[in-house]
Amino acid sequence: MKNDFKLKNPFKKNKDVPSTKEKKQFKMLSAFTILLLIIAFIIFISWILKWSGVSVIDDKNKSHDIVALGIFDLFIAPINGFVSGAEIIVFLVALGGFLNIVICSKALEGFSQNITSALKGKEIWAIIPLMVFFSIVGSAEGMAEESLGFYMICIPLMMAAGFDKLTGFMIVLLGAGVGVMNSTVNPFAIGVAVDTINNSRAGIETSVGDGLVWRLTSWFVMTTASIIFVMWYSWRVKMNPQKSVVFKTMEEDKKFFLNEAAEKIDMNWKRKLTLVFFGLTFILMIFYMVGWDSILGYENNSEIESTWGPFYKFGLWINTHIPYLSSQAEGFGNGGFIVVSAIFLLSSIVLGLVNGLGEDGFLDQFMAGAKDLFGVCLVIAVAGGIGWALEKSLIQQLVVSGLASSIGGINSSVGILIILFILFIPLSLFIPSTSGFARAVFPLLGGVLAKDSEVLASGSITAFSMANGFINLFTPTSGIIMAAIGIAKIDYTKFFKVMWPILVILFVLSIVMISIGGAIGGNIA
Repeated sequence: MKNDFKLKNPFKKNKDVPSTKEKKQFKMLSAFTILLLIIAFIIFISWILKWSGVSVIDDKNKSHDIVALGIFDLFIAPINGFVSGAEIIVFLVALGGFLNIVICSKALEGFSQNITSALKGKEIWAIIPLMVFFSIVGSAEGMAEESLGFYMICIPLMMAAGFDKLTGFMIVLLGAGVGVMNSTVNPFAIGVAVDTINNSRAGIETSVGDGLVWRLTSWFVMTTASIIFVMWYSWRVKMNPQKSVVFKTMEEDKKFFLNEAAEKIDMNWKRKLTLVFFGLTFILMIFYMVGWDSILGYENNSEIESTWGPFYKFGLWINTHIPYLSSQAEGFGNGGFIVVSAIFLLSSIVLGLVNGLGEDGFLDQFMAGAKDLFGVCLVIAVAGGIGWALEKSLIQQLVVSGLASSIGGINSSVGILIILFILFIPLSLFIPSTSGFARAVFPLLGGVLAKDSEVLASGSITAFSMANGFINLFTPTSGIIMAAIGIAKIDYTKFFKVMWPILVILFVLSIVMISIGGAIGGNIA
Protein backbone atom coordinates (compact mmCIF):
# COMPACT_ATOMS: atom_id res chain seq x y z
CA MET A 1 0.00 0.00 0.00
CA LYS A 2 2.95 2.37 0.64
CA ASN A 3 3.68 2.53 -3.06
CA ASP A 4 0.28 4.16 -3.56
CA PHE A 5 1.67 7.37 -2.12
CA LYS A 6 4.74 7.61 -4.37
CA LEU A 7 4.57 10.39 -6.92
CA LYS A 8 5.85 9.86 -10.41
CA ASN A 9 8.03 12.52 -12.02
CA PRO A 10 5.94 13.87 -14.92
CA PHE A 11 9.06 15.20 -16.66
CA LYS A 12 10.93 11.90 -16.72
CA LYS A 13 10.85 10.07 -20.03
CA ASN A 14 9.54 6.54 -20.11
CA LYS A 15 12.11 4.34 -21.81
CA ASP A 16 9.51 1.69 -22.58
CA VAL A 17 7.45 4.04 -24.75
CA PRO A 18 8.49 4.10 -28.43
CA SER A 19 9.74 7.45 -29.71
CA THR A 20 7.71 7.22 -32.91
CA LYS A 21 5.20 10.01 -33.36
CA GLU A 22 1.61 8.95 -33.02
CA LYS A 23 -1.33 10.61 -34.64
CA LYS A 24 -3.07 12.98 -32.25
CA GLN A 25 -6.57 11.89 -31.34
CA PHE A 26 -9.43 14.05 -30.16
CA LYS A 27 -9.61 14.14 -26.39
CA MET A 28 -12.70 15.16 -24.45
CA LEU A 29 -12.15 18.05 -22.06
CA SER A 30 -12.03 17.07 -18.40
CA ALA A 31 -14.89 17.88 -16.05
CA PHE A 32 -12.68 20.48 -14.35
CA THR A 33 -12.06 22.32 -17.60
CA ILE A 34 -15.70 22.20 -18.71
CA LEU A 35 -16.94 23.56 -15.39
CA LEU A 36 -14.29 26.30 -15.30
CA LEU A 37 -15.26 27.32 -18.84
CA ILE A 38 -18.89 27.60 -17.70
CA ILE A 39 -17.82 29.90 -14.85
CA ALA A 40 -15.71 31.96 -17.29
CA PHE A 41 -18.74 32.26 -19.60
CA ILE A 42 -20.90 33.49 -16.69
CA ILE A 43 -18.26 36.11 -15.86
CA PHE A 44 -18.20 37.27 -19.48
CA ILE A 45 -22.02 37.48 -19.59
CA SER A 46 -21.98 39.52 -16.37
CA TRP A 47 -19.73 42.08 -18.13
CA ILE A 48 -22.12 42.39 -21.08
CA LEU A 49 -25.16 42.75 -18.81
CA LYS A 50 -23.33 45.33 -16.67
CA TRP A 51 -22.30 47.39 -19.72
CA SER A 52 -25.89 47.17 -20.99
CA GLY A 53 -27.23 48.66 -17.76
CA VAL A 54 -29.40 45.63 -16.92
CA SER A 55 -30.95 45.58 -13.46
CA VAL A 56 -33.14 43.21 -11.45
CA ILE A 57 -36.02 43.81 -9.04
CA ASP A 58 -35.96 41.93 -5.75
CA ASP A 59 -38.99 40.73 -3.77
CA LYS A 60 -39.10 44.13 -1.99
CA ASN A 61 -39.38 45.98 -5.32
CA LYS A 62 -35.88 47.40 -5.01
CA SER A 63 -33.73 47.70 -8.15
CA HIS A 64 -30.19 46.29 -8.28
CA ASP A 65 -27.68 46.51 -11.13
CA ILE A 66 -26.11 43.30 -12.39
CA VAL A 67 -22.76 42.75 -10.66
CA ALA A 68 -19.82 42.29 -13.04
CA LEU A 69 -17.52 39.54 -11.79
CA GLY A 70 -13.76 39.82 -12.33
CA ILE A 71 -11.12 37.58 -13.87
CA PHE A 72 -9.75 36.69 -10.45
CA ASP A 73 -13.28 35.65 -9.43
CA LEU A 74 -12.86 32.69 -11.79
CA PHE A 75 -10.45 31.28 -9.19
CA ILE A 76 -12.42 32.47 -6.17
CA ALA A 77 -15.56 30.64 -7.41
CA PRO A 78 -14.27 27.04 -6.99
CA ILE A 79 -12.91 27.89 -3.53
CA ASN A 80 -16.34 29.15 -2.49
CA GLY A 81 -17.81 26.04 -4.09
CA PHE A 82 -15.47 23.95 -1.93
CA VAL A 83 -16.63 25.83 1.19
CA SER A 84 -20.35 25.52 0.34
CA GLY A 85 -19.91 21.83 -0.47
CA ALA A 86 -17.63 21.11 2.49
CA GLU A 87 -20.06 18.76 4.22
CA ILE A 88 -20.60 16.47 1.24
CA ILE A 89 -16.85 16.58 0.46
CA VAL A 90 -16.01 15.46 4.00
CA PHE A 91 -18.69 12.77 3.68
CA LEU A 92 -17.14 11.45 0.44
CA VAL A 93 -13.67 11.32 2.00
CA ALA A 94 -15.04 9.30 4.94
CA LEU A 95 -17.10 7.14 2.58
CA GLY A 96 -14.08 6.43 0.36
CA GLY A 97 -11.98 5.27 3.30
CA PHE A 98 -14.82 3.13 4.67
CA LEU A 99 -15.55 1.48 1.31
CA ASN A 100 -11.90 0.63 0.65
CA ILE A 101 -11.64 -1.19 3.97
CA VAL A 102 -14.80 -3.18 3.11
CA ILE A 103 -13.57 -3.95 -0.43
CA CYS A 104 -10.15 -5.11 0.78
CA SER A 105 -11.85 -7.48 3.23
CA LYS A 106 -13.54 -9.22 0.21
CA ALA A 107 -16.80 -9.38 2.18
CA LEU A 108 -18.80 -7.71 -0.60
CA GLU A 109 -17.30 -10.01 -3.17
CA GLY A 110 -18.20 -13.11 -1.18
CA PHE A 111 -21.72 -11.78 -0.64
CA SER A 112 -22.10 -11.12 -4.39
CA GLN A 113 -20.98 -14.67 -5.15
CA ASN A 114 -23.58 -16.08 -2.75
CA ILE A 115 -26.39 -13.94 -4.21
CA THR A 116 -25.41 -14.88 -7.76
CA SER A 117 -25.35 -18.56 -6.84
CA ALA A 118 -28.77 -18.31 -5.14
CA LEU A 119 -30.44 -16.62 -8.12
CA LYS A 120 -28.99 -19.17 -10.57
CA GLY A 121 -29.25 -17.23 -13.81
CA LYS A 122 -32.28 -15.15 -12.76
CA GLU A 123 -30.25 -12.18 -11.51
CA ILE A 124 -31.96 -9.80 -13.89
CA TRP A 125 -35.18 -10.01 -11.83
CA ALA A 126 -33.37 -8.48 -8.85
CA ILE A 127 -33.42 -5.17 -10.76
CA ILE A 128 -37.18 -4.73 -10.18
CA PRO A 129 -37.32 -4.71 -6.34
CA LEU A 130 -34.08 -2.73 -6.10
CA MET A 131 -35.29 0.06 -8.42
CA VAL A 132 -38.74 0.14 -6.84
CA PHE A 133 -37.12 0.55 -3.41
CA PHE A 134 -34.88 3.43 -4.54
CA SER A 135 -37.78 5.07 -6.40
CA ILE A 136 -40.10 4.93 -3.38
CA VAL A 137 -37.49 6.50 -1.13
CA GLY A 138 -36.68 9.15 -3.76
CA SER A 139 -40.35 10.03 -4.18
CA ALA A 140 -41.10 10.19 -0.46
CA GLU A 141 -37.90 11.70 0.87
CA GLY A 142 -35.91 13.09 -2.07
CA MET A 143 -33.09 10.55 -1.97
CA ALA A 144 -29.99 12.21 -3.41
CA GLU A 145 -26.81 12.30 -1.32
CA GLU A 146 -27.98 9.24 0.62
CA SER A 147 -27.87 7.20 -2.60
CA LEU A 148 -24.10 7.61 -3.04
CA GLY A 149 -23.21 4.70 -0.77
CA PHE A 150 -25.47 2.25 -2.63
CA TYR A 151 -23.42 2.34 -5.83
CA MET A 152 -20.77 0.22 -4.14
CA ILE A 153 -23.46 -2.33 -3.23
CA CYS A 154 -25.29 -2.60 -6.55
CA ILE A 155 -22.29 -2.38 -8.91
CA PRO A 156 -20.37 -5.39 -7.47
CA LEU A 157 -23.65 -7.32 -7.18
CA MET A 158 -24.51 -6.79 -10.87
CA MET A 159 -20.94 -7.35 -12.10
CA ALA A 160 -20.73 -10.66 -10.23
CA ALA A 161 -23.95 -11.65 -12.04
CA GLY A 162 -22.35 -11.04 -15.44
CA PHE A 163 -23.58 -7.53 -16.17
CA ASP A 164 -21.43 -4.39 -16.48
CA LYS A 165 -20.97 -1.67 -13.89
CA LEU A 166 -23.42 0.63 -15.69
CA THR A 167 -26.24 -1.80 -14.85
CA GLY A 168 -25.64 -1.43 -11.11
CA PHE A 169 -25.02 2.29 -11.58
CA MET A 170 -28.35 2.88 -13.35
CA ILE A 171 -30.29 0.82 -10.81
CA VAL A 172 -29.42 3.42 -8.17
CA LEU A 173 -29.32 6.56 -10.34
CA LEU A 174 -32.54 5.97 -12.29
CA GLY A 175 -34.32 4.36 -9.37
CA ALA A 176 -33.73 7.25 -6.97
CA GLY A 177 -33.71 9.90 -9.73
CA VAL A 178 -37.07 8.97 -11.25
CA GLY A 179 -38.50 8.81 -7.73
CA VAL A 180 -37.35 12.40 -7.12
CA MET A 181 -38.76 13.44 -10.53
CA ASN A 182 -42.15 12.17 -9.38
CA SER A 183 -41.99 13.33 -5.79
CA THR A 184 -45.17 12.58 -3.87
CA VAL A 185 -44.66 13.85 -0.31
CA ASN A 186 -40.98 14.81 -0.57
CA PRO A 187 -40.72 17.68 1.96
CA PHE A 188 -37.69 19.19 0.21
CA ALA A 189 -39.57 19.58 -3.10
CA ILE A 190 -43.35 19.30 -2.72
CA GLY A 191 -43.42 20.55 0.87
CA VAL A 192 -41.25 23.61 0.21
CA ALA A 193 -43.14 24.47 -3.00
CA VAL A 194 -46.55 24.24 -1.29
CA ASP A 195 -45.35 26.38 1.62
CA THR A 196 -43.86 28.99 -0.74
CA ILE A 197 -47.04 29.28 -2.83
CA ASN A 198 -49.25 29.56 0.25
CA ASN A 199 -47.04 32.31 1.69
CA SER A 200 -46.92 34.31 -1.54
CA ARG A 201 -48.93 37.47 -2.04
CA ALA A 202 -51.21 35.89 -4.66
CA GLY A 203 -53.69 34.57 -2.09
CA ILE A 204 -53.48 30.97 -3.41
CA GLU A 205 -54.10 28.04 -1.06
CA THR A 206 -52.86 24.55 -1.93
CA SER A 207 -51.65 21.47 -0.05
CA VAL A 208 -49.45 18.42 -0.46
CA GLY A 209 -52.59 16.36 -1.08
CA ASP A 210 -53.56 18.43 -4.15
CA GLY A 211 -52.29 16.57 -7.23
CA LEU A 212 -51.05 13.64 -5.12
CA VAL A 213 -53.10 11.06 -7.04
CA TRP A 214 -51.65 12.17 -10.36
CA ARG A 215 -48.10 12.37 -8.98
CA LEU A 216 -48.49 8.75 -7.82
CA THR A 217 -49.77 7.78 -11.27
CA SER A 218 -46.82 9.53 -12.93
CA TRP A 219 -44.44 7.82 -10.50
CA PHE A 220 -45.78 4.40 -11.48
CA VAL A 221 -45.56 5.12 -15.24
CA MET A 222 -42.00 6.51 -15.19
CA THR A 223 -40.62 4.01 -12.69
CA THR A 224 -41.97 1.19 -14.87
CA ALA A 225 -40.40 2.73 -17.99
CA SER A 226 -37.03 3.08 -16.22
CA ILE A 227 -37.06 -0.51 -14.94
CA ILE A 228 -37.84 -1.83 -18.44
CA PHE A 229 -34.96 0.24 -19.87
CA VAL A 230 -32.40 -1.00 -17.31
CA MET A 231 -33.53 -4.61 -17.73
CA TRP A 232 -33.29 -4.28 -21.53
CA TYR A 233 -29.80 -2.80 -21.29
CA SER A 234 -28.57 -5.42 -18.80
CA TRP A 235 -29.98 -8.32 -20.87
CA ARG A 236 -28.35 -6.88 -24.02
CA VAL A 237 -24.95 -6.57 -22.32
CA LYS A 238 -25.10 -10.05 -20.80
CA MET A 239 -25.94 -11.59 -24.19
CA ASN A 240 -23.08 -9.68 -25.83
CA PRO A 241 -20.61 -7.98 -23.44
CA GLN A 242 -19.01 -6.11 -26.35
CA LYS A 243 -22.15 -3.96 -26.60
CA SER A 244 -21.31 -2.43 -23.24
CA VAL A 245 -19.90 1.08 -23.54
CA VAL A 246 -17.44 0.19 -20.78
CA PHE A 247 -16.36 -3.10 -22.39
CA LYS A 248 -12.76 -1.89 -22.78
CA THR A 249 -12.41 -1.32 -19.02
CA MET A 250 -14.37 -4.40 -17.92
CA GLU A 251 -11.32 -6.33 -16.71
CA GLU A 252 -10.02 -3.29 -14.87
CA ASP A 253 -13.48 -2.81 -13.33
CA LYS A 254 -13.48 -6.40 -12.10
CA LYS A 255 -10.12 -5.81 -10.42
CA PHE A 256 -11.48 -2.75 -8.60
CA PHE A 257 -15.02 -3.84 -7.75
CA LEU A 258 -14.50 -7.59 -7.39
CA ASN A 259 -10.80 -7.75 -6.52
CA GLU A 260 -10.26 -10.07 -9.52
CA ALA A 261 -10.80 -13.18 -7.42
CA ALA A 262 -11.74 -16.23 -9.45
CA GLU A 263 -11.77 -18.54 -6.43
CA LYS A 264 -14.73 -19.00 -4.14
CA ILE A 265 -14.51 -16.52 -1.28
CA ASP A 266 -14.82 -18.13 2.14
CA MET A 267 -17.32 -16.12 4.16
CA ASN A 268 -15.58 -16.51 7.52
CA TRP A 269 -16.73 -14.75 10.67
CA LYS A 270 -14.66 -11.65 9.91
CA ARG A 271 -16.24 -11.18 6.49
CA LYS A 272 -19.73 -11.90 7.83
CA LEU A 273 -19.26 -9.39 10.63
CA THR A 274 -17.84 -6.88 8.13
CA LEU A 275 -20.94 -7.35 5.96
CA VAL A 276 -23.22 -6.83 8.98
CA PHE A 277 -21.48 -3.58 9.93
CA PHE A 278 -21.50 -2.50 6.28
CA GLY A 279 -25.28 -2.96 6.06
CA LEU A 280 -26.01 -1.45 9.47
CA THR A 281 -23.93 1.63 8.66
CA PHE A 282 -25.92 2.36 5.51
CA ILE A 283 -29.25 1.65 7.20
CA LEU A 284 -28.28 4.04 9.99
CA MET A 285 -27.25 6.66 7.41
CA ILE A 286 -30.57 6.40 5.55
CA PHE A 287 -32.71 6.63 8.68
CA TYR A 288 -30.62 9.48 10.02
CA MET A 289 -30.86 11.52 6.82
CA VAL A 290 -34.64 11.23 6.37
CA GLY A 291 -36.45 14.38 7.57
CA TRP A 292 -38.91 12.51 9.78
CA ASP A 293 -40.15 15.59 11.63
CA SER A 294 -40.69 17.46 8.33
CA ILE A 295 -42.74 14.54 6.98
CA LEU A 296 -44.82 14.64 10.17
CA GLY A 297 -45.40 18.39 9.68
CA TYR A 298 -43.05 19.86 12.31
CA GLU A 299 -40.81 22.87 11.60
CA ASN A 300 -38.39 22.43 14.56
CA ASN A 301 -37.88 26.15 15.20
CA SER A 302 -35.34 26.17 18.02
CA GLU A 303 -37.03 29.20 19.64
CA ILE A 304 -40.62 27.87 19.53
CA GLU A 305 -41.09 24.64 21.49
CA SER A 306 -44.54 23.95 20.01
CA THR A 307 -42.89 23.40 16.59
CA TRP A 308 -40.55 20.66 17.85
CA GLY A 309 -41.08 17.17 16.46
CA PRO A 310 -40.50 13.90 18.38
CA PHE A 311 -37.14 13.19 16.72
CA TYR A 312 -35.89 16.70 17.44
CA LYS A 313 -36.98 16.34 21.06
CA PHE A 314 -35.28 12.95 21.35
CA GLY A 315 -32.01 14.44 20.09
CA LEU A 316 -32.23 17.22 22.68
CA TRP A 317 -32.96 14.65 25.40
CA ILE A 318 -29.83 12.67 24.47
CA ASN A 319 -27.70 15.85 24.41
CA THR A 320 -29.03 16.92 27.82
CA HIS A 321 -29.31 13.66 29.76
CA ILE A 322 -26.62 11.50 28.16
CA PRO A 323 -23.97 14.06 27.11
CA TYR A 324 -21.25 11.44 27.59
CA LEU A 325 -22.72 9.64 24.57
CA SER A 326 -23.07 12.86 22.58
CA SER A 327 -23.84 16.45 23.48
CA GLN A 328 -23.60 17.75 19.90
CA ALA A 329 -25.22 15.26 17.47
CA GLU A 330 -28.73 16.25 16.38
CA GLY A 331 -31.63 13.81 16.46
CA PHE A 332 -32.63 11.62 13.51
CA GLY A 333 -33.61 13.66 10.47
CA ASN A 334 -32.23 16.90 11.90
CA GLY A 335 -28.51 16.45 11.38
CA GLY A 336 -26.42 16.51 8.25
CA PHE A 337 -23.35 15.07 6.58
CA ILE A 338 -21.03 15.97 9.45
CA VAL A 339 -22.74 13.45 11.75
CA VAL A 340 -23.05 10.87 8.94
CA SER A 341 -19.34 11.28 8.16
CA ALA A 342 -18.58 10.61 11.83
CA ILE A 343 -20.71 7.44 11.62
CA PHE A 344 -18.65 6.20 8.66
CA LEU A 345 -15.39 7.07 10.43
CA LEU A 346 -16.47 5.14 13.52
CA SER A 347 -17.55 2.17 11.38
CA SER A 348 -14.20 2.26 9.56
CA ILE A 349 -12.32 2.03 12.85
CA VAL A 350 -14.54 -0.85 14.03
CA LEU A 351 -13.98 -2.72 10.74
CA GLY A 352 -10.24 -2.11 11.08
CA LEU A 353 -10.35 -3.84 14.45
CA VAL A 354 -12.58 -6.68 13.16
CA ASN A 355 -10.19 -7.41 10.28
CA GLY A 356 -7.06 -7.03 12.43
CA LEU A 357 -5.51 -4.28 10.28
CA GLY A 358 -3.58 -2.56 13.04
CA GLU A 359 -2.85 1.17 13.04
CA ASP A 360 -0.61 1.20 9.93
CA GLY A 361 -2.87 -1.12 7.92
CA PHE A 362 -5.97 0.88 8.82
CA LEU A 363 -4.40 4.21 7.86
CA ASP A 364 -3.03 2.81 4.59
CA GLN A 365 -6.40 1.39 3.48
CA PHE A 366 -8.44 4.35 4.70
CA MET A 367 -6.15 6.92 3.04
CA ALA A 368 -6.07 4.93 -0.20
CA GLY A 369 -9.88 4.91 -0.33
CA ALA A 370 -10.12 8.61 0.52
CA LYS A 371 -7.58 9.39 -2.20
CA ASP A 372 -9.68 7.56 -4.81
CA LEU A 373 -12.61 9.95 -4.25
CA PHE A 374 -10.68 13.18 -3.72
CA GLY A 375 -10.74 13.98 -7.44
CA VAL A 376 -14.53 13.77 -7.27
CA CYS A 377 -14.48 16.18 -4.32
CA LEU A 378 -12.61 18.75 -6.40
CA VAL A 379 -15.14 18.42 -9.24
CA ILE A 380 -17.94 19.05 -6.73
CA ALA A 381 -16.11 22.18 -5.55
CA VAL A 382 -15.81 23.58 -9.09
CA ALA A 383 -19.47 22.71 -9.82
CA GLY A 384 -20.47 24.62 -6.68
CA GLY A 385 -18.55 27.61 -8.01
CA ILE A 386 -21.10 27.92 -10.84
CA GLY A 387 -23.94 28.51 -8.39
CA TRP A 388 -21.81 31.01 -6.48
CA ALA A 389 -21.04 32.98 -9.67
CA LEU A 390 -24.70 33.06 -10.73
CA GLU A 391 -25.83 34.20 -7.31
CA LYS A 392 -23.19 36.91 -6.78
CA SER A 393 -23.63 38.37 -10.28
CA LEU A 394 -27.47 38.44 -9.79
CA ILE A 395 -27.83 36.59 -13.11
CA GLN A 396 -29.75 33.87 -11.27
CA GLN A 397 -32.34 36.40 -10.09
CA LEU A 398 -32.50 37.97 -13.57
CA VAL A 399 -33.27 34.65 -15.24
CA VAL A 400 -35.88 33.70 -12.67
CA SER A 401 -37.69 37.07 -12.82
CA GLY A 402 -37.78 36.87 -16.63
CA LEU A 403 -39.70 33.61 -16.33
CA ALA A 404 -42.88 35.17 -14.96
CA SER A 405 -43.11 37.86 -17.64
CA SER A 406 -42.42 35.42 -20.48
CA ILE A 407 -45.56 33.31 -19.89
CA GLY A 408 -47.94 36.05 -18.75
CA GLY A 409 -49.81 36.21 -22.08
CA ILE A 410 -50.67 32.48 -22.35
CA ASN A 411 -54.33 31.71 -21.57
CA SER A 412 -54.38 27.88 -21.73
CA SER A 413 -53.66 26.27 -18.36
CA VAL A 414 -52.24 23.15 -20.02
CA GLY A 415 -50.10 25.36 -22.26
CA ILE A 416 -48.78 27.27 -19.23
CA LEU A 417 -47.86 24.01 -17.46
CA ILE A 418 -45.97 22.68 -20.51
CA ILE A 419 -44.11 25.98 -20.93
CA LEU A 420 -43.29 26.02 -17.21
CA PHE A 421 -41.90 22.49 -17.41
CA ILE A 422 -39.72 23.36 -20.41
CA LEU A 423 -38.50 26.61 -18.82
CA PHE A 424 -37.88 24.94 -15.45
CA ILE A 425 -35.35 22.57 -17.06
CA PRO A 426 -32.69 25.18 -18.00
CA LEU A 427 -33.51 27.11 -14.81
CA SER A 428 -32.60 24.01 -12.82
CA LEU A 429 -29.07 24.30 -14.23
CA PHE A 430 -28.83 27.68 -12.55
CA ILE A 431 -30.44 26.50 -9.31
CA PRO A 432 -29.75 22.75 -8.89
CA SER A 433 -31.00 22.75 -5.29
CA THR A 434 -34.62 21.54 -5.20
CA SER A 435 -35.67 23.55 -2.16
CA GLY A 436 -33.59 26.55 -3.29
CA PHE A 437 -35.33 26.45 -6.67
CA ALA A 438 -38.80 26.44 -5.10
CA ARG A 439 -37.96 29.34 -2.80
CA ALA A 440 -36.49 31.40 -5.65
CA VAL A 441 -39.03 30.74 -8.42
CA PHE A 442 -42.53 30.31 -6.98
CA PRO A 443 -42.77 33.75 -5.31
CA LEU A 444 -42.45 35.24 -8.82
CA LEU A 445 -45.24 33.12 -10.31
CA GLY A 446 -48.14 34.32 -8.15
CA GLY A 447 -49.81 36.35 -10.90
CA VAL A 448 -49.53 33.49 -13.41
CA LEU A 449 -50.84 30.79 -11.04
CA ALA A 450 -53.78 32.98 -9.99
CA LYS A 451 -55.22 32.69 -13.53
CA ASP A 452 -56.46 29.17 -12.73
CA SER A 453 -55.24 28.32 -9.26
CA GLU A 454 -57.17 25.03 -9.09
CA VAL A 455 -55.10 23.62 -11.98
CA LEU A 456 -51.94 25.71 -12.02
CA ALA A 457 -51.02 25.57 -8.31
CA SER A 458 -50.63 21.79 -8.02
CA GLY A 459 -49.79 21.44 -11.74
CA SER A 460 -46.87 23.87 -11.51
CA ILE A 461 -45.51 21.94 -8.51
CA THR A 462 -45.67 18.71 -10.53
CA ALA A 463 -43.95 20.44 -13.49
CA PHE A 464 -41.26 21.80 -11.17
CA SER A 465 -40.62 18.40 -9.56
CA MET A 466 -40.35 16.68 -12.95
CA ALA A 467 -38.13 19.34 -14.53
CA ASN A 468 -35.75 19.69 -11.59
CA GLY A 469 -35.52 15.92 -11.13
CA PHE A 470 -35.02 15.40 -14.87
CA ILE A 471 -32.07 17.77 -15.22
CA ASN A 472 -30.45 16.37 -12.08
CA LEU A 473 -30.33 12.94 -13.71
CA PHE A 474 -27.48 14.00 -15.97
CA THR A 475 -26.27 17.59 -15.50
CA PRO A 476 -22.49 17.87 -14.91
CA THR A 477 -23.17 20.86 -12.64
CA SER A 478 -24.73 18.52 -10.07
CA GLY A 479 -22.30 17.49 -7.37
CA ILE A 480 -24.32 14.32 -6.74
CA ILE A 481 -24.07 13.21 -10.39
CA MET A 482 -20.34 13.90 -10.56
CA ALA A 483 -19.81 12.14 -7.23
CA ALA A 484 -21.74 9.06 -8.43
CA ILE A 485 -19.79 8.97 -11.70
CA GLY A 486 -16.54 9.24 -9.77
CA ILE A 487 -17.49 6.43 -7.37
CA ALA A 488 -18.42 4.19 -10.32
CA LYS A 489 -15.31 5.25 -12.30
CA ILE A 490 -17.34 6.05 -15.42
CA ASP A 491 -16.41 8.60 -18.08
CA TYR A 492 -19.15 11.22 -18.44
CA THR A 493 -19.38 10.85 -22.22
CA LYS A 494 -19.95 7.08 -21.89
CA PHE A 495 -22.46 7.68 -19.14
CA PHE A 496 -24.45 10.06 -21.36
CA LYS A 497 -24.20 7.71 -24.34
CA VAL A 498 -26.11 5.08 -22.36
CA MET A 499 -28.52 7.51 -20.69
CA TRP A 500 -29.79 9.62 -23.59
CA PRO A 501 -32.53 7.16 -24.79
CA ILE A 502 -34.18 6.95 -21.36
CA LEU A 503 -33.79 10.71 -20.92
CA VAL A 504 -35.76 11.27 -24.13
CA ILE A 505 -38.42 8.80 -22.95
CA LEU A 506 -38.73 10.52 -19.56
CA PHE A 507 -38.92 13.96 -21.20
CA VAL A 508 -41.79 12.87 -23.46
CA LEU A 509 -43.59 11.05 -20.63
CA SER A 510 -43.32 14.18 -18.46
CA ILE A 511 -45.04 16.34 -21.08
CA VAL A 512 -47.73 13.70 -21.63
CA MET A 513 -48.47 13.28 -17.91
CA ILE A 514 -48.45 17.05 -17.27
CA SER A 515 -50.83 17.61 -20.19
CA ILE A 516 -53.28 14.90 -19.10
CA GLY A 517 -53.11 16.06 -15.48
CA GLY A 518 -53.73 19.65 -16.51
CA ALA A 519 -56.77 18.58 -18.54
CA ILE A 520 -58.18 16.58 -15.59
CA GLY A 521 -57.58 19.35 -13.04
CA GLY A 522 -59.20 19.42 -9.62
CA ASN A 523 -57.68 17.80 -6.53
CA ILE A 524 -56.63 14.74 -8.55
CA ALA A 525 -53.98 16.52 -10.65
